[in-house]
Amino acid sequence: MSGNFFSDKHFHSIFNHLKDGIFIADKDGVAIWANDTSTKQLGVPRSKIIGRNVGELENNGLFTPSVTKIVLEKREIVSKVQTSKDRQYLATGHLVKVKGEDTEYVLVQVKDITETVRASFKLEKAEILIQEYWNELHQMSLKQKNESQRQLIIGKSKIHEEMLDLMRRVATVDATILLNGETGVGKSVIAEEIHKISNRPNKPFIQINCGAIPESLLESELFGYKKGAFTGANNSGKVGLAEKADGGTLFLDEIAELPLSLQPKILQLVQNKSFIPIGSTDLKKVDIRIITATNQNLPQMVKEKQFREDLYYRLNVVSIHIPALKERKDDILPLIYHYFDLFREKYRKKSTLSKELLDYLQNYSWPGNIRELENMVEYLVVTAKSEIIETTALPDKVLESNQHTKTIHDKLNSQSLPDYLEKIEMELIKRAKTDYKSTRKAAKSLGITQSSFVRRVKKYNL
Repeated sequence: MSGNFFSDKHFHSIFNHLKDGIFIADKDGVAIWANDTSTKQLGVPRSKIIGRNVGELENNGLFTPSVTKIVLEKREIVSKVQTSKDRQYLATGHLVKVKGEDTEYVLVQVKDITETVRASFKLEKAEILIQEYWNELHQMSLKQKNESQRQLIIGKSKIHEEMLDLMRRVATVDATILLNGETGVGKSVIAEEIHKISNRPNKPFIQINCGAIPESLLESELFGYKKGAFTGANNSGKVGLAEKADGGTLFLDEIAELPLSLQPKILQLVQNKSFIPIGSTDLKKVDIRIITATNQNLPQMVKEKQFREDLYYRLNVVSIHIPALKERKDDILPLIYHYFDLFREKYRKKSTLSKELLDYLQNYSWPGNIRELENMVEYLVVTAKSEIIETTALPDKVLESNQHTKTIHDKLNSQSLPDYLEKIEMELIKRAKTDYKSTRKAAKSLGITQSSFVRRVKKYNL
């Protein structure tokens, strides 16, 4: 680059048309030329640039850092982001040696990247936001791996939130918990949720339904047995569920069905965390958290000598009532939408629910609670004849149930409420007696104790 360049108007015109700034300094860092774009970028006339050292210009705040100075120090191509008057520039400096001249120059090309940076910043923010959404979706996906375990999280009704708040507060301590609630409200779901947010989440969660296992087998399932303890026993013995739960949580569902004969052994397990396997004389100790659940009135069963009082108080250290769906009406639609989306995706359907159907379901009594709601929504999705599912798609028993409710007021006009309720009770007792072979099963179907059922059979002379 010869000195003639700096006085050549043709080259000046060419370089002044560039949208990038061109800044040239000599080997001592003194500015010797700058194009029009460069002076606009620096915000000062050429007269305040030419002849000044880049260190001085940097100190005056025209740019920072000085790429020229860095190039002269490192003797190589340098690229830096410079800041000048609230704008940002990408400055790239080159060390230029002119053939035939015993000197060198530094040529700095300066590109305004302010808008690019802003766009990039917006893009970065958008990417961060997208990542946040993705993380949330990922968490939702993890939750949906076991939908039945997360169903009770859905809902914002006050009674539901209060129940969840109590659940979270007691989950972190090892107190024994008794879960109360109607069939289908999700007691097992809450029990497992307590385990997951307790201080034992990575330990076993063992569940046993006390009403689903024959009385003769329940003890061996819970406590195991020693080799040769009884005829037909496994030759190597058996480890019971109480021992398998060691370190974790043992959940005893339908605790009201626990036989009286087995209740003392459960009392020992709850009190001392110890038990003796069948056929053994050795006491086993376990470190377990015990959660129980029932849909029956345990205090009433205690009064009727169907359940041990001391065991009841040991189990009822913390009692959590899980509200029925009819107690949390505001949560019905969110649950319906949740399961509707779930089953639509599962069965690859494009159905929608009509407003009339949603209104109907919102006001339905849901005697089977969340379990019934889930099954109902799946039924509607699977059997839908058209894309818009109407009220007529509901099962007949649901439509009849609602019609029956509408006619109750008319029936009451001709008789007193006690008389009407007594007739309903008699009809239910009569139907249960016909449908079930044993009084125990009949009582269970009605959610009352066996002795209460027998008294009502005698009362109505059935």
